[in-house]
Amino acid sequence: MKKRGIIAVLGLSMLLGLTACGSKEETTVAEIQTTEAETETVKESETEEEALPEGKMYSYLTGEVIDESIGTQRPYAIMINNIQEAIPQSGISQSEIVYECLVESGITRLLCEFQDIENLNKVGSIRSARHYYMDLAQDDEAIYTHFGQSIFAEERINAGYPTISGLSGYSESVFYRTSDREAPHNVYSSKEGLLAGLDATGISRNYPEGYKSRLNFYHTDTVPETGDTAEKVTMPFTINNPWFEYNAEDGLYYRFQYGEPHIDVENNEQLAFKNLIIQYAERSVISDQDHQDYKLVGSGNGMLITDGKAVKIIWERKTESDRTAYYYEDGTPVYLNAGKSYISVVPSELTVTYGTK
Repeated sequence: MKKRGIIAVLGLSMLLGLTACGSKEETTVAEIQTTEAETETVKESETEEEALPEGKMYSYLTGEVIDESIGTQRPYAIMINNIQEAIPQSGISQSEIVYECLVESGITRLLCEFQDIENLNKVGSIRSARHYYMDLAQDDEAIYTHFGQSIFAEERINAGYPTISGLSGYSESVFYRTSDREAPHNVYSSKEGLLAGLDATGISRNYPEGYKSRLNFYHTDTVPETGDTAEKVTMPFTINNPWFEYNAEDGLYYRFQYGEPHIDVENNEQLAFKNLIIQYAERSVISDQDHQDYKLVGSGNGMLITDGKAVKIIWERKTESDRTAYYYEDGTPVYLNAGKSYISVVPSELTVTYGTK
Protein backbone atom coordinates (compact mmCIF):
# COMPACT_ATOMS: atom_id res chain seq x y z
CA MET A 1 0.00 0.00 0.00
CA LYS A 2 1.29 3.46 -0.84
CA LYS A 3 1.92 5.81 2.08
CA ARG A 4 1.77 9.54 2.24
CA GLY A 5 5.09 11.19 3.17
CA ILE A 6 4.98 12.36 6.83
CA ILE A 7 8.22 13.95 8.02
CA ALA A 8 9.53 13.71 11.57
CA VAL A 9 11.83 16.62 12.50
CA LEU A 10 13.33 16.52 16.00
CA GLY A 11 10.27 14.66 17.22
CA LEU A 12 7.83 17.26 15.87
CA SER A 13 5.68 15.87 13.04
CA MET A 14 4.82 18.25 10.26
CA LEU A 15 3.65 17.96 6.68
CA LEU A 16 6.31 18.90 4.17
CA GLY A 17 4.83 21.65 1.98
CA LEU A 18 6.58 21.16 -1.33
CA THR A 19 6.01 23.76 -4.03
CA ALA A 20 4.67 22.37 -7.30
CA CYS A 21 6.92 22.45 -10.35
CA GLY A 22 6.93 25.66 -12.31
CA SER A 23 9.54 28.23 -13.29
CA LYS A 24 13.30 27.60 -13.52
CA GLU A 25 14.50 30.74 -11.67
CA GLU A 26 18.09 30.46 -10.37
CA THR A 27 18.27 29.15 -6.80
CA THR A 28 21.17 28.05 -4.62
CA VAL A 29 21.06 25.74 -1.64
CA ALA A 30 23.15 28.23 0.32
CA GLU A 31 20.31 30.76 0.04
CA ILE A 32 17.87 28.45 1.76
CA GLN A 33 17.85 29.26 5.46
CA THR A 34 17.69 25.87 7.15
CA THR A 35 19.15 24.66 10.41
CA GLU A 36 21.45 21.68 10.70
CA ALA A 37 18.60 19.74 12.25
CA GLU A 38 16.36 20.46 9.27
CA THR A 39 18.92 19.32 6.72
CA GLU A 40 19.32 16.07 8.67
CA THR A 41 15.57 15.38 8.64
CA VAL A 42 14.73 11.72 9.18
CA LYS A 43 11.71 10.33 7.38
CA GLU A 44 11.16 7.77 10.07
CA SER A 45 8.28 5.62 8.85
CA GLU A 46 9.38 5.45 5.21
CA THR A 47 13.19 5.28 5.46
CA GLU A 48 13.88 3.20 8.54
CA GLU A 49 16.05 0.30 7.43
CA GLU A 50 14.84 -3.07 8.61
CA ALA A 51 17.31 -5.82 9.31
CA LEU A 52 17.94 -7.63 6.04
CA PRO A 53 18.74 -11.31 5.59
CA GLU A 54 22.42 -12.18 5.59
CA GLY A 55 24.01 -11.44 2.23
CA LYS A 56 21.40 -8.82 1.27
CA MET A 57 21.67 -5.02 1.07
CA TYR A 58 19.85 -1.98 -0.28
CA SER A 59 21.09 -1.04 -3.75
CA TYR A 60 22.97 2.25 -3.99
CA LEU A 61 21.36 2.81 -7.39
CA THR A 62 17.74 1.71 -6.91
CA GLY A 63 17.13 1.36 -3.17
CA GLU A 64 15.88 -2.17 -3.78
CA VAL A 65 17.00 -5.20 -1.79
CA ILE A 66 19.71 -7.08 -3.73
CA ASP A 67 22.52 -9.54 -3.12
CA GLU A 68 25.64 -8.03 -1.59
CA SER A 69 27.66 -9.79 -4.30
CA ILE A 70 26.00 -7.44 -6.79
CA GLY A 71 25.42 -4.32 -4.70
CA THR A 72 29.03 -3.98 -3.63
CA GLN A 73 30.20 -3.83 -7.26
CA ARG A 74 30.63 -0.52 -9.09
CA PRO A 75 28.32 -0.21 -12.12
CA TYR A 76 29.39 0.11 -15.73
CA ALA A 77 28.24 3.37 -17.38
CA ILE A 78 27.89 2.50 -21.06
CA MET A 79 27.46 5.17 -23.76
CA ILE A 80 24.47 4.11 -25.89
CA ASN A 81 23.67 5.27 -29.40
CA ASN A 82 20.17 6.78 -29.62
CA ILE A 83 19.65 7.91 -33.21
CA GLN A 84 16.93 6.24 -35.26
CA GLU A 85 19.41 4.14 -37.26
CA ALA A 86 20.55 2.56 -33.98
CA ILE A 87 17.20 1.46 -32.59
CA PRO A 88 15.97 -0.84 -31.27
CA GLN A 89 18.83 -1.04 -28.79
CA SER A 90 20.00 -4.13 -26.94
CA GLY A 91 20.19 -4.78 -23.22
CA ILE A 92 19.33 -1.31 -21.98
CA SER A 93 16.18 -2.38 -20.09
CA GLN A 94 18.51 -4.17 -17.64
CA SER A 95 20.21 -0.93 -16.55
CA GLU A 96 19.45 0.50 -13.12
CA ILE A 97 19.82 4.19 -14.09
CA VAL A 98 19.52 5.84 -17.51
CA TYR A 99 20.90 9.33 -18.17
CA GLU A 100 19.92 11.33 -21.26
CA CYS A 101 21.49 14.56 -22.57
CA LEU A 102 21.64 16.43 -25.83
CA VAL A 103 24.79 16.05 -27.88
CA GLU A 104 25.53 17.53 -31.32
CA SER A 105 22.86 18.45 -33.88
CA GLY A 106 19.95 18.02 -31.48
CA ILE A 107 20.33 14.26 -30.99
CA THR A 108 20.60 12.60 -27.60
CA ARG A 109 22.67 9.76 -26.25
CA LEU A 110 21.92 7.53 -23.31
CA LEU A 111 24.31 6.65 -20.53
CA CYS A 112 23.04 3.37 -19.10
CA GLU A 113 24.39 2.17 -15.77
CA PHE A 114 24.54 -1.58 -15.21
CA GLN A 115 25.40 -3.05 -11.84
CA ASP A 116 23.96 -6.52 -12.36
CA ILE A 117 25.49 -7.81 -15.61
CA GLU A 118 24.92 -11.52 -15.05
CA ASN A 119 22.37 -11.79 -17.88
CA LEU A 120 23.76 -9.02 -20.07
CA ASN A 121 24.34 -11.07 -23.20
CA LYS A 122 24.31 -8.14 -25.63
CA VAL A 123 24.38 -4.39 -25.00
CA GLY A 124 24.52 -1.51 -27.47
CA SER A 125 25.00 -0.10 -29.84
CA ILE A 126 27.88 1.70 -28.11
CA ARG A 127 29.14 5.12 -29.18
CA SER A 128 31.74 7.72 -28.33
CA ALA A 129 32.37 9.59 -25.08
CA ARG A 130 31.33 13.13 -24.21
CA HIS A 131 33.03 14.85 -21.29
CA TYR A 132 29.87 15.80 -19.35
CA TYR A 133 28.70 12.19 -19.37
CA MET A 134 31.90 11.45 -17.45
CA ASP A 135 30.63 13.78 -14.72
CA LEU A 136 27.39 11.80 -14.59
CA ALA A 137 29.25 8.49 -14.37
CA GLN A 138 31.40 9.94 -11.60
CA ASP A 139 28.24 10.73 -9.62
CA ASP A 140 27.69 6.99 -9.16
CA GLU A 141 31.34 5.85 -9.13
CA ALA A 142 30.57 4.09 -12.42
CA ILE A 143 33.10 2.66 -14.89
CA TYR A 144 32.72 4.71 -18.07
CA THR A 145 32.61 2.50 -21.17
CA HIS A 146 32.68 3.91 -24.72
CA PHE A 147 33.83 3.44 -28.32
CA GLY A 148 35.59 6.63 -29.40
CA GLN A 149 35.52 10.10 -27.87
CA SER A 150 35.20 13.80 -28.60
CA ILE A 151 38.33 15.94 -28.35
CA PHE A 152 37.01 17.32 -25.04
CA ALA A 153 36.46 13.84 -23.61
CA GLU A 154 39.89 12.83 -24.89
CA GLU A 155 41.46 15.66 -22.87
CA ARG A 156 39.99 14.20 -19.69
CA ILE A 157 40.98 10.64 -20.59
CA ASN A 158 44.56 11.76 -21.28
CA ALA A 159 44.55 13.56 -17.93
CA GLY A 160 43.93 10.25 -16.21
CA TYR A 161 40.15 9.66 -16.21
CA PRO A 162 39.84 5.83 -16.28
CA THR A 163 37.61 4.35 -18.96
CA ILE A 164 37.10 1.15 -20.93
CA SER A 165 37.72 2.38 -24.46
CA GLY A 166 37.01 0.95 -27.90
CA LEU A 167 40.01 2.82 -29.30
CA SER A 168 42.60 0.78 -27.48
CA GLY A 169 44.86 -2.20 -27.91
CA TYR A 170 42.43 -4.42 -25.99
CA SER A 171 39.33 -3.33 -27.92
CA GLU A 172 38.62 -6.67 -29.63
CA SER A 173 38.37 -8.44 -26.27
CA VAL A 174 35.64 -6.05 -25.09
CA PHE A 175 33.69 -4.90 -28.16
CA TYR A 176 32.46 -6.51 -31.36
CA ARG A 177 30.66 -5.41 -34.52
CA THR A 178 27.53 -6.96 -36.00
CA SER A 179 26.76 -7.30 -39.70
CA ASP A 180 23.10 -6.24 -39.52
CA ARG A 181 23.83 -2.51 -39.25
CA GLU A 182 26.12 0.00 -40.86
CA ALA A 183 29.12 1.29 -38.93
CA PRO A 184 29.33 3.17 -36.59
CA HIS A 185 25.96 1.92 -35.34
CA ASN A 186 26.97 -1.72 -34.93
CA VAL A 187 29.30 -1.85 -31.90
CA TYR A 188 28.23 -4.04 -28.96
CA SER A 189 29.57 -5.69 -25.83
CA SER A 190 28.44 -8.28 -23.28
CA LYS A 191 29.07 -9.51 -19.76
CA GLU A 192 32.17 -11.35 -20.94
CA GLY A 193 33.43 -8.30 -22.83
CA LEU A 194 32.91 -5.96 -19.88
CA LEU A 195 34.77 -8.30 -17.54
CA ALA A 196 37.58 -8.52 -20.10
CA GLY A 197 37.72 -4.73 -20.02
CA LEU A 198 38.47 -4.85 -16.30
CA ASP A 199 41.25 -7.35 -16.86
CA ALA A 200 42.76 -5.23 -19.63
CA THR A 201 42.62 -1.91 -17.77
CA GLY A 202 43.12 -3.00 -14.18
CA ILE A 203 40.07 -0.97 -13.12
CA SER A 204 38.51 -2.32 -9.91
CA ARG A 205 34.80 -2.89 -9.47
CA ASN A 206 35.12 -2.40 -5.73
CA TYR A 207 33.65 0.80 -4.33
CA PRO A 208 36.03 3.05 -2.39
CA GLU A 209 36.26 2.25 1.29
CA GLY A 210 33.40 3.83 3.22
CA TYR A 211 31.38 4.51 0.06
CA LYS A 212 27.86 5.83 0.52
CA SER A 213 25.27 6.39 -2.16
CA ARG A 214 24.53 9.97 -3.14
CA LEU A 215 20.88 8.93 -3.59
CA ASN A 216 18.38 8.53 -0.74
CA PHE A 217 15.49 6.07 -0.96
CA TYR A 218 12.21 5.41 0.80
CA HIS A 219 11.64 1.81 1.81
CA THR A 220 7.88 2.26 1.55
CA ASP A 221 6.34 3.65 -1.64
CA THR A 222 5.62 7.30 -0.85
CA VAL A 223 3.48 9.67 -2.89
CA PRO A 224 4.59 13.34 -2.74
CA GLU A 225 2.33 15.35 -0.43
CA THR A 226 2.05 18.18 -2.94
CA GLY A 227 3.04 18.81 -6.53
CA ASP A 228 1.42 18.99 -9.94
CA THR A 229 -0.20 16.11 -11.78
CA ALA A 230 2.35 14.40 -14.00
CA GLU A 231 0.69 11.52 -15.83
CA LYS A 232 2.44 12.39 -19.10
CA VAL A 233 5.90 13.93 -19.19
CA THR A 234 7.36 15.30 -22.43
CA MET A 235 11.06 16.01 -22.88
CA PRO A 236 12.11 19.03 -25.02
CA PHE A 237 14.34 17.00 -27.39
CA THR A 238 13.12 17.56 -30.94
CA ILE A 239 14.88 14.74 -32.82
CA ASN A 240 13.75 11.68 -30.88
CA ASN A 241 10.80 13.47 -29.19
CA PRO A 242 10.78 11.34 -26.01
CA TRP A 243 7.92 11.23 -23.54
CA PHE A 244 6.76 9.14 -20.56
CA GLU A 245 3.31 7.90 -19.61
CA TYR A 246 2.43 7.00 -16.04
CA ASN A 247 0.78 3.64 -15.31
CA ALA A 248 -1.06 3.91 -12.01
CA GLU A 249 -1.39 0.11 -11.73
CA ASP A 250 2.34 -0.53 -11.32
CA GLY A 251 3.46 3.04 -10.51
CA LEU A 252 5.94 3.20 -13.40
CA TYR A 253 6.62 5.73 -16.16
CA TYR A 254 6.84 4.05 -19.57
CA ARG A 255 9.12 5.65 -22.15
CA PHE A 256 8.31 6.47 -25.76
CA GLN A 257 10.47 8.03 -28.49
CA TYR A 258 10.34 8.45 -32.26
CA GLY A 259 6.56 8.11 -31.97
CA GLU A 260 6.50 4.61 -30.50
CA PRO A 261 7.29 2.66 -27.31
CA HIS A 262 11.01 2.57 -26.49
CA ILE A 263 11.76 -1.16 -26.66
CA ASP A 264 14.75 -3.30 -25.76
CA VAL A 265 14.98 -5.75 -28.67
CA GLU A 266 16.63 -8.43 -26.55
CA ASN A 267 13.55 -9.03 -24.36
CA ASN A 268 10.89 -6.91 -26.10
CA GLU A 269 10.42 -4.89 -22.89
CA GLN A 270 9.50 -1.20 -22.90
CA LEU A 271 11.77 1.00 -20.81
CA ALA A 272 10.01 1.95 -17.56
CA PHE A 273 11.10 3.95 -14.52
CA LYS A 274 9.92 4.60 -10.97
CA ASN A 275 11.54 8.03 -10.75
CA LEU A 276 12.22 10.76 -13.30
CA ILE A 277 14.74 13.44 -12.30
CA ILE A 278 15.13 16.61 -14.37
CA GLN A 279 18.26 18.70 -13.82
CA TYR A 280 18.21 22.08 -15.57
CA ALA A 281 21.71 23.36 -16.37
CA GLU A 282 23.29 26.17 -18.36
CA ARG A 283 24.39 24.99 -21.80
CA SER A 284 26.97 26.36 -24.21
CA VAL A 285 28.35 25.33 -27.62
CA ILE A 286 32.12 24.90 -27.50
CA SER A 287 33.13 23.92 -31.04
CA ASP A 288 32.30 24.43 -34.71
CA GLN A 289 31.03 20.83 -34.66
CA ASP A 290 28.30 21.82 -32.16
CA HIS A 291 29.89 20.05 -29.19
CA GLN A 292 27.88 20.87 -26.08
CA ASP A 293 28.95 21.80 -22.58
CA TYR A 294 26.86 21.93 -19.41
CA LYS A 295 27.52 23.77 -16.17
CA LEU A 296 27.31 20.87 -13.75
CA VAL A 297 29.26 22.44 -10.88
CA GLY A 298 27.22 24.82 -8.75
CA SER A 299 23.49 24.52 -8.27
CA GLY A 300 20.25 24.89 -10.17
CA ASN A 301 16.63 23.93 -10.37
CA GLY A 302 15.04 20.64 -11.29
CA MET A 303 12.10 18.32 -10.78
CA LEU A 304 11.40 14.98 -9.18
CA ILE A 305 8.57 13.10 -10.86
CA THR A 306 7.22 9.97 -9.19
CA ASP A 307 3.86 8.32 -8.50
CA GLY A 308 2.02 10.73 -10.82
CA LYS A 309 3.34 13.92 -9.19
CA ALA A 310 5.98 16.50 -10.18
CA VAL A 311 7.76 18.36 -7.38
CA LYS A 312 10.34 21.15 -7.55
CA ILE A 313 13.83 20.29 -6.39
CA ILE A 314 17.29 21.84 -6.36
CA TRP A 315 20.49 20.11 -7.47
CA GLU A 316 23.92 20.96 -6.12
CA ARG A 317 27.48 19.91 -6.92
CA LYS A 318 29.98 21.98 -4.98
CA THR A 319 33.19 21.02 -6.82
CA GLU A 320 34.25 18.97 -9.85
CA SER A 321 35.31 16.14 -7.55
CA ASP A 322 32.01 16.27 -5.66
CA ARG A 323 28.85 14.32 -6.51
CA THR A 324 25.46 15.78 -7.42
CA ALA A 325 22.95 15.95 -4.57
CA TYR A 326 19.25 16.75 -4.73
CA TYR A 327 17.23 18.81 -2.24
CA TYR A 328 13.66 19.91 -1.80
CA GLU A 329 13.06 23.66 -1.80
CA ASP A 330 13.24 23.80 2.01
CA GLY A 331 16.76 22.34 1.90
CA THR A 332 15.93 18.82 3.05
CA PRO A 333 17.37 15.93 1.02
CA VAL A 334 15.30 14.39 -1.75
CA TYR A 335 14.18 10.81 -1.22
CA LEU A 336 13.36 8.61 -4.21
CA ASN A 337 11.01 5.68 -4.33
CA ALA A 338 12.80 2.37 -4.71
CA GLY A 339 13.20 1.37 -8.34
CA LYS A 340 14.90 2.42 -11.56
CA SER A 341 15.50 6.10 -12.30
CA TYR A 342 15.78 8.20 -15.44
CA ILE A 343 17.90 11.33 -15.03
CA SER A 344 18.13 14.03 -17.68
CA VAL A 345 20.30 17.14 -17.84
CA VAL A 346 18.14 19.64 -19.73
CA PRO A 347 19.39 23.00 -21.06
CA SER A 348 18.01 25.71 -18.81
CA GLU A 349 16.45 27.55 -21.79
CA LEU A 350 14.22 24.54 -22.49
CA THR A 351 11.24 23.25 -20.50
CA VAL A 352 9.99 19.78 -19.64
CA THR A 353 6.20 19.73 -19.83
CA TYR A 354 3.80 17.49 -17.92
CA GLY A 355 0.15 17.09 -17.03
CA THR A 356 -2.70 14.67 -17.58
CA LYS A 357 -2.62 12.12 -20.39
